[in-house]
Amino acid sequence: MTSLRLATSDQADTLLLNTSDTANKNIENIINDPTYSSEKANTLGSLGFFGYFLNTGATSNRGDQILFCYRPRQRYFFKMSEATVMTPSGQSKLIGGAGSSGFCRPSQASDFVNARQNVMTQVSVTRPNTQSLPVTPFGNVPLEITINSDDATSSSPSFRIHSTSFLPALSNASDAEITECLKKPSENAASFVAEVDEDDSTQNTYFGETRNECLAKIGVPAKVLVKEAKLENDVNSENCIDYGEGEDEITEECQTLLGLTPSGI
Repeated sequence: MTSLRLATSDQADTLLLNTSDTANKNIENIINDPTYSSEKANTLGSLGFFGYFLNTGATSNRGDQILFCYRPRQRYFFKMSEATVMTPSGQSKLIGGAGSSGFCRPSQASDFVNARQNVMTQVSVTRPNTQSLPVTPFGNVPLEITINSDDATSSSPSFRIHSTSFLPALSNASDAEITECLKKPSENAASFVAEVDEDDSTQNTYFGETRNECLAKIGVPAKVLVKEAKLENDVNSENCIDYGEGEDEITEECQTLLGLTPSGI
């Protein structure tokens, strides 16, 4: 019986880790795989979980956490209207319809990752306030990228993604207890306001634990994978003509790209 319990525990750990990893890989595919071009545009747009931190005025969003339930059986990966924006100040941001629907609901079959309804994954995306310093001067600047302009191509923004998978049925915790844990920040819990005192901000109540710590405390099996992601603009150049060499004709690649004849007309 002891070995059976151990085997069950190992299987649960494997399921949780694989599910969290799949969620992270989906984000990677959306950015890198041309097949997901529409999802990529959504993700990098002003109502996307990356674009929220990149667009005009986004500097004030640093440190915020965008939370959403990973629902792979849906036709889309992310909608801001089905997300929650958590801020360190405890104030709500109702951008793009975001509200309180960013948390997985154990009572809803559609919120489970699979049809067997055994595992759920809560995802949190943030752009940290502090960036790690490069080992060498300008080491964080990609080659061929300018550093003297405000253009979007002049930086490589870093993000932190927490994918927390958990098994609600393997605990005695109520749905309400699980939901309260999911509402807690994925990191820096002591810096996030849980309750705002309207009369005296010095009396605000802060979260004392992270989402994963809370789930562990109430006995819900859970695993969190943390992924550090960096977005970089991939700059490619094409040598269209070799002056002083060959026949001084535009290459076939550039003819197609620019719609020119071999002589450049």
